[in-house]
Amino acid sequence: EEMERKGIAGDVRTYTMLMDACANAGKVGKAMQVQEKMEKKGIAGNVVSYNALMNACAKAGKVGEAMKVLEEMERKGIAGDVRTYTMLMDACANAGKVGKAMQVQEEMERKGIVGNVVTYNTIMNACAKAGKVGEAMKVLEEMERKGIVGNVVTYNTIMNACAKAGKVGEAMKVLEEMERKGIAGDVRTYTMLMDACANAGKVGKAMQVQEKMEKKGIAGNVVSYSALMHAYAKAGKVAEGMKVLEEMERKGIAGDVVTYTTLMDACAKAGKVGEAMKGLEEMGRKGIAGNVKTYNTLVN
Repeated sequence: EEMERKGIAGDVRTYTMLMDACANAGKVGKAMQVQEKMEKKGIAGNVVSYNALMNACAKAGKVGEAMKVLEEMERKGIAGDVRTYTMLMDACANAGKVGKAMQVQEEMERKGIVGNVVTYNTIMNACAKAGKVGEAMKVLEEMERKGIVGNVVTYNTIMNACAKAGKVGEAMKVLEEMERKGIAGDVRTYTMLMDACANAGKVGKAMQVQEKMEKKGIAGNVVSYSALMHAYAKAGKVAEGMKVLEEMERKGIAGDVVTYTTLMDACAKAGKVGEAMKGLEEMGRKGIAGNVKTYNTLVN
């Protein structure tokens, strides 16, 4: 608006950056309005500006709109690049459409566009979100056959698929594979591995994972401690769960709604209703608002 008041005409870069800002703020409609305004001013879009619009659709999981962006590019003779197709796959992943994401990848390859590590990570993420561990593993194998080196995001994505399916053995193998390849895991890697252990009811294994993480000098956060607490909650080990909370507080890590709800769940499963109620009171004192899961735990 300031530029327009001063008679300074924006160019394609101006509008592209504005669409990027809209994408980062999750405002797809606004990004589309910016593109329309750009076209009304006779400014032709390019692959970068259309990618910015695609990014807005992808972040919102709006597959239909993202497909329309690609169709419009093709009508105007603007060839998409690896980023265009990767973002379209991301839109499919966010909408839980694994098959569609794979179709987009096939279309990209037919056009002679070579995928990169981000492309393959995106496809694996789509598989992970749908709980398709086998398919995610196949994508990793395909990636390696093509000589594309995975990174920590690649292996975390595979780990996430294993964790959601409660496949502890496969998740442990992923960590071993990372270590063999010299890829250092991060706090997310170990947190997901603890989640896999928790989902499989393996408390001791979750503790070993936490110890291994600490030995490697990786500091835990509220999510990793909540994952360990989740393992104790599933086993009904209230005292151990309380010790995790105490350790967090000693280290200056503030618990959140997930932390306290998990602890209350452990209390409820052990028949300690009074302790669960105290957890809710503690949340109130600390200004942490409960959610539907918190109250469902108490009602149950």
